[in-house]
Amino acid sequence: MKRGARDSQIINNFFSLATIIIISVVIVLYSKYIVKDESEVKTKKDIVQLKCEKDAYTFSKVFNQKLLDKSINALEKGYYKLEGSYLKAEFMPSTIQNVVSLEEMDKYFIESIGFEPKKDIEKYLKVKYEIIENDKKNPSKKNKECRLNSGSIMTSFRINSKEIFRVYTDFQFMYKNAIKQRVDCTIKVFKNNVQK
Repeated sequence: MKRGARDSQIINNFFSLATIIIISVVIVLYSKYIVKDESEVKTKKDIVQLKCEKDAYTFSKVFNQKLLDKSINALEKGYYKLEGSYLKAEFMPSTIQNVVSLEEMDKYFIESIGFEPKKDIEKYLKVKYEIIENDKKNPSKKNKECRLNSGSIMTSFRINSKEIFRVYTDFQFMYKNAIKQRVDCTIKVFKNNVQK
């Protein structure tokens, strides 16, 4: 006599396996694409745009919320370092260095943060900023709004060379006070995005 499963039992097992696979795929797709993560929903609801963000174009992006939340402690205890640079105009004479020096920019950031950076520290939050001079004679810039601004400040907050937060803000006039206001706004936006 031949031993083995009956044809009806093989078909039944096949359909049971197919049902399990289909249910598993549906659950994975539902949890990944349809149900939103509660922390993402909370973050988007709680962050209210500040007045200074509305005064001039300001864009911010969180890359790592957990590290951002922890980084405020480093900033408030002075465990940070500033690193600044210029991005000068190419198609017209550059004047940004005549308006504000990197040492003055460092002072603006320190005043906005409210704490002096500590010396000789190994672990710290790096605040890397770049003063971008708007090149109004650049033929590739056709956007009139872009030509109305004198420049921008792009600030990146990093831990172990990993970017956790970025703020990009425009300033309309090439004056020290206008630049200082945008630095103040940058630090306020950083603090506003921290979830305690």
